[in-house]
Amino acid sequence: MRHRPSLELNHLRTIVVLAEELNYHRAGRRVGLSQPGVTRVVARVEQHVGACLFERSHSKRQSVSLTDAGRTFVERTKVALAHSERAFLAARDSQSGIEREIVVGRSPHIDPRLVDIFRSMELPLYPNLRVHLQTAYAGELPGYVRSGEYDLAVITNPPDDPLLTSTLLSSSPFAVVVPENHRCAKSKIARLDLLKSTPWIFFDRQVHPTLYDTFLDRACNLGVGPERIYHIAGAEEACRLVIQIGGAAFLSPRGAASAAKDGVAICTLREEDLSLNTHLVARAENGSKVLGEFVRSFVKRLKQAGLYEPLASEPASHAHCAA
Repeated sequence: MRHRPSLELNHLRTIVVLAEELNYHRAGRRVGLSQPGVTRVVARVEQHVGACLFERSHSKRQSVSLTDAGRTFVERTKVALAHSERAFLAARDSQSGIEREIVVGRSPHIDPRLVDIFRSMELPLYPNLRVHLQTAYAGELPGYVRSGEYDLAVITNPPDDPLLTSTLLSSSPFAVVVPENHRCAKSKIARLDLLKSTPWIFFDRQVHPTLYDTFLDRACNLGVGPERIYHIAGAEEACRLVIQIGGAAFLSPRGAASAAKDGVAICTLREEDLSLNTHLVARAENGSKVLGEFVRSFVKRLKQAGLYEPLASEPASHAHCAA
């Protein structure tokens, strides 16, 4: 009998992350391994499975692509990881006397007011309900819901997926922070063609791959090279960079209003297919009564707090902002 090296859950998680990133360096950064370390994990898992899961890619953005066997393996592995995680949580909850838990995924950039509502949710019919919040990047959240690891997720601009159902919570245009002497500052309206000669200040791709690629495609069409795109980690850093280099920062309206400084103006981005649409996403086939009641109660709480805004709205402030 052929010897198969033992596998750990961390090996499986590494394979799933590489399947999402399709890049050894980015995958290694997420799982805390070097690029050679990821390569060794892939070799070990492929030896165990007896099939090639990845093949070399010739794309500039991707170092590998999934084989047919790899796609099948990753989909089943996601389900296995989700069930193992839920088994751990169920055992812990049983010992603590908790009857039911709802796992909600959110990105690091979610409106903190939504987080407060999640944490304070109570359902009279389920007095021992506990809401457990998990944090992941927007690009990862749909997969976690699809596999069952998360019951729900708050996702900005989720992909079209027949396995998922979503409730639109809010919609708003991007806010663009520019120097107060920029030609867009007076009208408070910005379009990408008006920003063609202005350096762009943008979040890193791993924050939201779909939105990032959409912006990058528009940038290429407008002749804005990657060397004129500066990546930032937060709104305050973006606004400082606007002043330093005379750039245009693409932010959420709330982030722009809270971080804007003297010398900048906040504009509304008027660009088709480029807006911030926040959804509460669940699996389409999930018929859980407690989950349905939770979603209805959550939307009701949003309406009471004035946070339910499914129609696109303007940024909160268009005036020059001071710190």
